[in-house]
Amino acid sequence: MKIDKNRYDRQIRVPQIGLAGQEKLANSRVLIVGCGALGTYAAEQLTRAGVGHLFLIDPDIVEKSNLQRQALFTTADVEFSHFKVFAAREALLAINPEVTITARNESFEHTLFDDFGKLDLVLDCTDNFLARELINEFCLHHDLPFVFASAAGTSGQVMALKPRFGPCLSCIFPDLIELERNCETIGVVTSLIPLISGIEVSLALQILVTPSAVDWETMHIVENWPLNFAQFSIKKQKSCPCCSRDFSVSTDRNLRLERSCGGVYQSTLTHFNFEKFEQFCQMKQWNLKSNSLVLLVKFEHYEITIFRKGRILFYHFEEENVAQKIFEQIINL
Repeated sequence: MKIDKNRYDRQIRVPQIGLAGQEKLANSRVLIVGCGALGTYAAEQLTRAGVGHLFLIDPDIVEKSNLQRQALFTTADVEFSHFKVFAAREALLAINPEVTITARNESFEHTLFDDFGKLDLVLDCTDNFLARELINEFCLHHDLPFVFASAAGTSGQVMALKPRFGPCLSCIFPDLIELERNCETIGVVTSLIPLISGIEVSLALQILVTPSAVDWETMHIVENWPLNFAQFSIKKQKSCPCCSRDFSVSTDRNLRLERSCGGVYQSTLTHFNFEKFEQFCQMKQWNLKSNSLVLLVKFEHYEITIFRKGRILFYHFEEENVAQKIFEQIINL
């Protein structure tokens, strides 16, 4: 990406960035998971800042309730039921046509087989802990930094994470399944979103320009009604199952699936024979795809995702007993 010095003049004048930093941004590739409130604000800031290539992932269409808190979208996007990622891409390219925007209208779990090429950073702009858990697994597997951000009600949290170096998301939130099971829609005040996304993008720019100076062990907490800022130091946890893969469960045969928001069932396997599972899928005539990170199985309208490090997810199972029966067949292979 060729740098238009006039466009980025005020940013180049900042000593921490300069021309060299602007060139780093121009050559950066950032994956933004979630194109809602945080995602649209973050994407706009990174586009204006001159990040060379943005990947936008979100399966949803624009709804009227989005307009209160999400940038880039208009009433026309609602009326024509535009997908968020495509509406955002059009708006972003109007802001800065020098940036490359790749939009994919699908859930993050469906992009795990996609080839993004070399990524420099992932931004977690999702609104649920199941997706965040997948991002954590993805970044740990590919040794990628990511920025966690959340906003609800009048408060938000932001933290830069490099799972192989410092704490991962499971070190911070040990029971992600429980957090997801207890989730609810509680709303968010409009002014909180640009505040949290601004901090998220600030950390993103630091990671892209001066990664050696990034603090990977500090959680930033923001309360904006009344206004208050706090920071907490968080260390990598030796007992973290995601980092250590010591799952503290002696056998898989007594495991049951846990239900998350959105009707997704999940669990963690301590032992898994991938070769036998592939044979099992062939016998059942199930469609199987795999790579170094994950296996994806599709049959009828069901989907099963199995991470090679143990996490298993069941999608589109309306009845728990159906998912549990298949799960028991899998763990008894």
